[in-house]
Amino acid sequence: MVRFRAQIFAGVASALVCGCAGAPVDTLPNLVSDTPPPPETAPVTEGLQTSNYPLSAEELKYDCRKLTGTMQIRILQVRGYDSRKKASMAARGMQSLATPIFGGTKEGLDPDAQYRKDLAMLQAYNQQLAAKKCKTFDLDAELSTTATDVTPAPRDKPKVN
Repeated sequence: MVRFRAQIFAGVASALVCGCAGAPVDTLPNLVSDTPPPPETAPVTEGLQTSNYPLSAEELKYDCRKLTGTMQIRILQVRGYDSRKKASMAARGMQSLATPIFGGTKEGLDPDAQYRKDLAMLQAYNQQLAAKKCKTFDLDAELSTTATDVTPAPRDKPKVN
Protein backbone atom coordinates (compact mmCIF):
# COMPACT_ATOMS: atom_id res chain seq x y z
CA MET A 1 0.00 0.00 0.00
CA VAL A 2 2.80 2.43 0.92
CA ARG A 3 4.71 1.44 -2.19
CA PHE A 4 1.63 2.06 -4.35
CA ARG A 5 1.16 5.56 -2.85
CA ALA A 6 4.83 6.37 -3.38
CA GLN A 7 4.54 5.35 -7.03
CA ILE A 8 1.45 7.50 -7.52
CA PHE A 9 3.15 10.44 -5.82
CA ALA A 10 6.24 10.01 -8.01
CA GLY A 11 4.06 9.84 -11.15
CA VAL A 12 2.10 12.97 -10.24
CA ALA A 13 5.27 14.87 -9.29
CA SER A 14 7.00 13.97 -12.56
CA ALA A 15 3.91 14.98 -14.55
CA LEU A 16 3.88 18.37 -12.81
CA VAL A 17 7.59 18.91 -13.40
CA CYS A 18 7.27 18.01 -17.08
CA GLY A 19 4.24 20.27 -17.41
CA CYS A 20 6.09 23.19 -15.83
CA ALA A 21 9.15 22.66 -18.02
CA GLY A 22 7.04 22.84 -21.15
CA ALA A 23 5.13 25.96 -20.11
CA PRO A 24 6.10 29.22 -21.81
CA VAL A 25 7.98 31.64 -19.58
CA ASP A 26 6.89 35.27 -19.52
CA THR A 27 9.76 37.63 -18.79
CA LEU A 28 9.28 40.83 -16.88
CA PRO A 29 9.25 44.02 -18.95
CA ASN A 30 12.47 45.98 -19.02
CA LEU A 31 12.54 49.73 -18.45
CA VAL A 32 14.16 50.09 -21.84
CA SER A 33 12.96 47.90 -24.67
CA ASP A 34 14.99 44.74 -25.07
CA THR A 35 17.17 44.97 -28.12
CA PRO A 36 19.13 42.33 -29.98
CA PRO A 37 22.50 41.53 -28.43
CA PRO A 38 25.52 42.96 -30.19
CA PRO A 39 27.68 40.56 -32.16
CA GLU A 40 30.67 39.28 -30.22
CA THR A 41 33.09 39.53 -33.16
CA ALA A 42 34.68 42.95 -32.64
CA PRO A 43 35.52 44.74 -29.40
CA VAL A 44 33.51 47.78 -28.41
CA THR A 45 35.56 50.94 -28.70
CA GLU A 46 35.33 53.88 -26.35
CA GLY A 47 34.05 57.36 -27.15
CA LEU A 48 32.34 58.25 -30.38
CA GLN A 49 34.17 55.60 -32.38
CA THR A 50 32.43 52.76 -34.12
CA SER A 51 30.32 50.56 -31.85
CA ASN A 52 29.34 46.98 -32.65
CA TYR A 53 25.77 47.48 -31.45
CA PRO A 54 23.31 47.34 -34.36
CA LEU A 55 20.60 49.98 -34.09
CA SER A 56 17.18 48.79 -35.15
CA ALA A 57 15.05 50.72 -37.65
CA GLU A 58 12.91 51.95 -34.76
CA GLU A 59 15.95 53.16 -32.80
CA LEU A 60 17.26 55.04 -35.85
CA LYS A 61 14.02 57.05 -35.85
CA TYR A 62 14.47 58.25 -32.25
CA ASP A 63 14.81 61.99 -31.86
CA CYS A 64 17.30 63.70 -29.51
CA ARG A 65 14.88 63.73 -26.60
CA LYS A 66 14.06 60.01 -26.84
CA LEU A 67 17.72 59.01 -27.22
CA THR A 68 18.73 61.20 -24.28
CA GLY A 69 15.98 59.84 -22.03
CA THR A 70 16.74 56.23 -22.94
CA MET A 71 20.43 56.79 -22.26
CA GLN A 72 19.71 58.42 -18.90
CA ILE A 73 17.71 55.40 -17.78
CA ARG A 74 20.34 52.93 -18.97
CA ILE A 75 23.21 54.90 -17.40
CA LEU A 76 21.39 54.85 -14.06
CA GLN A 77 20.90 51.09 -14.40
CA VAL A 78 24.54 50.46 -15.31
CA ARG A 79 26.06 52.77 -12.69
CA GLY A 80 25.59 50.28 -9.90
CA TYR A 81 27.37 47.45 -11.73
CA ASP A 82 30.21 45.96 -9.75
CA SER A 83 31.58 42.63 -10.88
CA ARG A 84 32.51 41.74 -7.30
CA LYS A 85 28.93 42.20 -6.06
CA LYS A 86 27.17 39.99 -8.60
CA ALA A 87 25.44 36.76 -7.70
CA SER A 88 27.63 33.74 -7.11
CA MET A 89 28.04 31.02 -9.72
CA ALA A 90 26.09 28.66 -7.45
CA ALA A 91 23.14 31.05 -7.28
CA ARG A 92 23.16 31.63 -11.04
CA GLY A 93 23.42 27.87 -11.61
CA MET A 94 20.44 27.17 -9.38
CA GLN A 95 18.47 29.90 -11.18
CA SER A 96 19.31 28.44 -14.58
CA LEU A 97 18.12 25.01 -13.42
CA ALA A 98 14.97 26.27 -11.69
CA THR A 99 13.80 28.66 -14.43
CA PRO A 100 12.73 25.98 -16.95
CA ILE A 101 10.99 23.97 -14.23
CA PHE A 102 9.21 26.63 -12.20
CA GLY A 103 9.27 29.53 -14.64
CA GLY A 104 10.64 32.98 -14.13
CA THR A 105 13.10 35.34 -15.69
CA LYS A 106 16.56 34.59 -17.01
CA GLU A 107 17.67 38.09 -16.08
CA GLY A 108 20.93 38.06 -14.20
CA LEU A 109 22.25 34.71 -15.45
CA ASP A 110 25.18 36.42 -17.20
CA PRO A 111 25.68 39.89 -15.70
CA ASP A 112 28.97 40.48 -17.52
CA ALA A 113 27.36 39.92 -20.93
CA GLN A 114 24.48 42.21 -19.99
CA TYR A 115 26.95 44.90 -18.90
CA ARG A 116 28.85 44.65 -22.21
CA LYS A 117 25.55 44.83 -24.11
CA ASP A 118 24.50 47.92 -22.15
CA LEU A 119 27.84 49.66 -22.79
CA ALA A 120 27.64 48.90 -26.51
CA MET A 121 24.08 50.25 -26.62
CA LEU A 122 25.10 53.43 -24.80
CA GLN A 123 27.99 54.02 -27.21
CA ALA A 124 25.78 53.44 -30.26
CA TYR A 125 23.14 55.82 -28.90
CA ASN A 126 25.83 58.41 -28.15
CA GLN A 127 27.03 58.12 -31.76
CA GLN A 128 23.45 58.59 -32.92
CA LEU A 129 23.14 61.72 -30.77
CA ALA A 130 26.32 63.10 -32.36
CA ALA A 131 25.05 62.25 -35.86
CA LYS A 132 21.86 64.17 -35.14
CA LYS A 133 23.95 67.10 -33.80
CA CYS A 134 22.49 66.76 -30.29
CA LYS A 135 24.39 67.11 -27.04
CA THR A 136 26.21 63.88 -26.18
CA PHE A 137 27.17 62.21 -22.91
CA ASP A 138 30.65 61.80 -21.48
CA LEU A 139 30.12 58.10 -20.84
CA ASP A 140 33.37 57.58 -18.93
CA ALA A 141 32.50 60.36 -16.45
CA GLU A 142 28.84 59.35 -16.13
CA LEU A 143 29.61 55.67 -15.53
CA SER A 144 32.42 56.37 -13.06
CA THR A 145 29.91 58.13 -10.79
CA THR A 146 28.19 55.73 -8.40
CA ALA A 147 25.54 58.14 -7.15
CA THR A 148 22.12 56.89 -8.22
CA ASP A 149 20.37 60.11 -7.19
CA VAL A 150 22.22 62.26 -9.76
CA THR A 151 20.54 62.20 -13.15
CA PRO A 152 23.03 61.99 -16.02
CA ALA A 153 22.91 64.99 -18.33
CA PRO A 154 24.36 65.49 -21.80
CA ARG A 155 27.11 68.08 -21.63
CA ASP A 156 29.34 67.89 -24.68
CA LYS A 157 28.77 69.35 -28.04
CA PRO A 158 28.92 66.62 -30.68
CA LYS A 159 32.43 65.77 -31.84
CA VAL A 160 33.04 66.04 -35.55
CA ASN A 161 34.74 62.95 -37.02
